[in-house]
Amino acid sequence: MIGRPLSTWADHLRGRLPIALGVALVGAAARVSMPSPPARTADAIAGMLGEAIGGSVSPDDFVWEERGGFLSDALLGRRVLFLGVAGPQDVAGPRAADGAPDAERAPDAERAPERRGAADLYRARVRLTRSGRPVSLSGVRNLTETPLGDDRNLVARGRRVAVTTSAFGAVQGITLLDLGGGARPGAPLGERLRAAVDGWIEAGSADGASRTEISFDSPPASARLDLADEALVMALGPEAAPAALSAGTGELDTGGSDPFGARAHRVPRRVPSFAELAGLSAGRLLGPGAAAAVERLALAADSAAAGLRAGPDAAYLTHGPASPEPAPPGWPSLWPPPPVQPAVDPPLPGEGAWVLVAPSLPRVLPGIEGDPQRPSSPFAATTIRPDPQRHEVRVYLLAIDTRHIKFTLQAGFEAPRPTAGPHGTGALPDAAALRGAIGLGAGPRDPVALHEEAEALGMVVGGRPLVPPRDGAATLGVDASGRPYFGAWPSGAGVERVPWALWQRPAAASPGEPRGEGPRRFPWSLWQGPSLFEAGGAAGDATLSRAAGDATLSPAEGDDLVVERAAMCATDRGFVVHAWGSALDAAALRAALARAGCVAGVSLGRAPDPLGVAFLSAQPDGRLTAERLSPAMSLAPPAQVASASPGPFLYFSSRSTDGPPPPDLSLPGERVGWTVDGGAQPPPAWSPALYAVDTVHLGAQVRVHAFAPDRFVFRLRAGSREISPRNAPKLAAEVPEDERQQVLAAIGVGTGRRRGPRGLAVGGTIGLRFRGEGGLLLVRRGRVEIRPAGGVELAPGMDATELPLTADDGRLRPEAREIGTMRRRGAACALDDGTLLVATTTFDSDEATTEALLDLGCARVVALDRGAHRNAFVHRASGDPALQQGYEETALFAVGLAMPGRARRLTAGSSP
Repeated sequence: MIGRPLSTWADHLRGRLPIALGVALVGAAARVSMPSPPARTADAIAGMLGEAIGGSVSPDDFVWEERGGFLSDALLGRRVLFLGVAGPQDVAGPRAADGAPDAERAPDAERAPERRGAADLYRARVRLTRSGRPVSLSGVRNLTETPLGDDRNLVARGRRVAVTTSAFGAVQGITLLDLGGGARPGAPLGERLRAAVDGWIEAGSADGASRTEISFDSPPASARLDLADEALVMALGPEAAPAALSAGTGELDTGGSDPFGARAHRVPRRVPSFAELAGLSAGRLLGPGAAAAVERLALAADSAAAGLRAGPDAAYLTHGPASPEPAPPGWPSLWPPPPVQPAVDPPLPGEGAWVLVAPSLPRVLPGIEGDPQRPSSPFAATTIRPDPQRHEVRVYLLAIDTRHIKFTLQAGFEAPRPTAGPHGTGALPDAAALRGAIGLGAGPRDPVALHEEAEALGMVVGGRPLVPPRDGAATLGVDASGRPYFGAWPSGAGVERVPWALWQRPAAASPGEPRGEGPRRFPWSLWQGPSLFEAGGAAGDATLSRAAGDATLSPAEGDDLVVERAAMCATDRGFVVHAWGSALDAAALRAALARAGCVAGVSLGRAPDPLGVAFLSAQPDGRLTAERLSPAMSLAPPAQVASASPGPFLYFSSRSTDGPPPPDLSLPGERVGWTVDGGAQPPPAWSPALYAVDTVHLGAQVRVHAFAPDRFVFRLRAGSREISPRNAPKLAAEVPEDERQQVLAAIGVGTGRRRGPRGLAVGGTIGLRFRGEGGLLLVRRGRVEIRPAGGVELAPGMDATELPLTADDGRLRPEAREIGTMRRRGAACALDDGTLLVATTTFDSDEATTEALLDLGCARVVALDRGAHRNAFVHRASGDPALQQGYEETALFAVGLAMPGRARRLTAGSSP
């Protein structure tokens, strides 16, 4: 080749010259057809940035990061930070959950300024000429990803940047990013490599970003920011309340005054696995469909690997077979739940039979010693095979006695990804009473899914919506007392559908002043899962009803996959059952829930989410140790379960650490000394259901009884001296025979007058016509309601009587002051939670009893007098005078119930 003649080289080049000229011409034409680079002006650069995100950027909303040198800026590009509104703008403004324009509902303060939409914080690279003119843009990254939050007040200094996030009419959080603080210099090579890839995906650089977030108990209406060398300086609210965040330590200094309840949280940065990185990368580059395909491949590979290795046995330590909870003669025993009927015949030894779980960690249920009616453990477990066609499929069930256990929801520091405001903390609740944790699905991990797939599932913690709940989604709710609810959201749950109005009152006008009038912060915590289980029927008042054979589990993506799955439900006795299996499809899980007696529940997720149950226990040195119910569960290792969690968890703890759980009823009055009433109580003995107190009003001593909801059903029965018009149907005078042994109290409501008697109905049968005057004592499904008379349609099975209305809307009515004979008088009201209060005294009017109930928080009160001015009474079982089977006066009988569990189905009556 060295000696090849020049003519040969010339011939070689001459033959390829047309090709080279063609390529050059195509390149020149392409370059000429390209738009010219934008001018060196703020408006032009903002337009270039807006075009890159398919939206708009204000000229005042971008800042350049530090230069990297001419060659770096020209070849790689100089980094720029900017606030941008992606996507086409909706001139009608944001829309509410029901599709109506929000402008019709929310005040102007709750919408983004200038109707610009909700902005996010972005980062990108811009190639620049030597004169500083932009040439091209690449590497766009969304650093905040808050679709419902509006990022404002961008400030930057060095490698740090800060923004505020506003939503629902207030500043929900403040974020400080360190765009170089994610490096791991001392970590192993594999971990550093994964961290670099994750940093590139998240922030566009191998160093990634560390994040410190500030949240508020009472969000301020506004905030101003400034970055100093080592601190973020803030002025909060209209009065500019000062606060400073140390960039180095993450400590927040509010100067001794903290009117908005500010809290700083440095978000840990977890290094994802290679499988997670593959899914994230596929989602970023190819979309959610590719990410789902990668996930399926990873699950298939994991299942194949699991088949080659010997996995741990799914077993648990037990006390042995669970004996029924002791109960008095004639009363049912509710714990443990009834045995689960196996689907495979013959059953395995012990299949479906509950055993009390005894984790090896030290664990004592307060108050057990010396109380024969107290169960020795609030946890029971069993195993079933739910599929008669596949005998190898096993589901492990854990029943939780909700009479002793309460629940707390906590969001992880990584998931769910919030749509407005800061992330969750992943922190544990109070460790003194903590008993364990249940893994929940994390939802979409990739922010692309939040925009390109269906709306994200909701999660609300501490009154703050990380993701507002989606209508109709499967929901696990927890109220302020730790009671769990299961069902579809909102199910007519007594809350407005507009997310703006749910979460907090309007911002305070200035620090130290009460927040404005309006909706309070949402009092529940909730988490929404991928699918809902329902067994038909409606929730009753004392127990949940179910219709066997009418069970459904709403479809979700990946239902056909045979992977680790978990679900959680409420049973017809009000207990909670957690179902888990290492290799299940959705159909097997549905069959297991139906056989366990579930009436409503939610799927907690599937692999690769960490699922299962871990028991937690505090050690003498203050550390928490964890032990999984089964070693086969994928729940995070004990060291992670007992610390801050990257994903959401449902924690459970004892309702009391030093005695019996508190009563499940309202005992209002700050200085009122309630005591357990001395008569007979429904079982169990460790949880009384009937309390009493003596108060003095208008010089009269008033006795008030409080009947706990869910511990009694009430029956209204006609007295033997009650008016009975000719041809009127005969009304029942006694409770059903099978309930007589459980009657614990009788409350007299008097008899009707000869002329113009007040209305009366028993069991849906009207014996005396209703006049629509005064008040109405209504018994619906065994629970007492106090209503204004008129406009109430009596359904079959309802009891009702008209009575004088002596107070309404919390105010005394003239009827209460009408002077009459000095006799025994009574009055009644029902509190919001269903607690029935009955007041009795000897007086010449109904004013003393009515005032006593108003002082205890009643809004509407009726006098217990049907018109004939008979003496009122409250007779108690094992009391004096003795309880009678029937009375001359019409009476309200309180039939005791053995204490059910506290879990409920989320229904129209489940008002937060």
